[in-house]
Amino acid sequence: MAGYKIGCHTLTWGNFLRDYPLKNALCEIKEAGYDGVEMYDALERLGPAASFRTQLSEVGLELASLSANIRVTSDEKSDTAEAREKAYFAGQFGVKALMVTGGWKGDGLSKDVKSYKALCKRLDSLAEYSSGFNVRIAFHNHLDTIVEEERDIASLLEFSRSVKLCVDTGHLAAAGSDPAGVIERYRSSVALVHLKDWDPRARDFSELGRGILCHNMKNILASLDKINYTGWIVVELDRTSTTPFESARMSRGFLRGIGY
Repeated sequence: MAGYKIGCHTLTWGNFLRDYPLKNALCEIKEAGYDGVEMYDALERLGPAASFRTQLSEVGLELASLSANIRVTSDEKSDTAEAREKAYFAGQFGVKALMVTGGWKGDGLSKDVKSYKALCKRLDSLAEYSSGFNVRIAFHNHLDTIVEEERDIASLLEFSRSVKLCVDTGHLAAAGSDPAGVIERYRSSVALVHLKDWDPRARDFSELGRGILCHNMKNILASLDKINYTGWIVVELDRTSTTPFESARMSRGFLRGIGY
């Protein structure tokens, strides 16, 4: 069993609390038992790299990744601006994989060759740029995009020469795909992992162990062992019915309970 570095995503805090103090969130993530953090926040909230590095050091966390979004419109520069800025910032911390999502159906894309090619053109351009900072682009499968389930991942990889994957277990489960199978079949492309559970009764994501992946989570983690995965595992949750800290603590406790 690998000794993985396990991070926590700040999305829960951002969606739960308005203008939450960033230092408070970092302290809670550390107290909940995590090794690092993936930042959902705009770079303006983080401040200069040097001062953010000091914040992380004071709390005792590493920067696992940053989250970025891309679009596919007629303005390529605008479509990738956020992701480019975050790739540069991530490179200053030695981050290996930038989490990027996109391909939104709301932007007029559909699951056809034209849309996959357009999305992959953006991703390949971004990957070429970020490679200058030794940062890979890890594309995140997501509901309501053209990359929701396993066959969509196959289409993405068919048309991209450079994109890697951020495998999100909850979104795959919600779309009816098997996360462990995806990890093993696309082993050479997995650069980042988001652990998330799915509650079909609530039709929403849940803390680890409280959804349909409860009994499969150990198999998912074992699949990472099998492919000799060495990257970050990031626990992510969109919403919470308690507090961000309690949800983070609950998920970390579940992972400890199954040996991770």
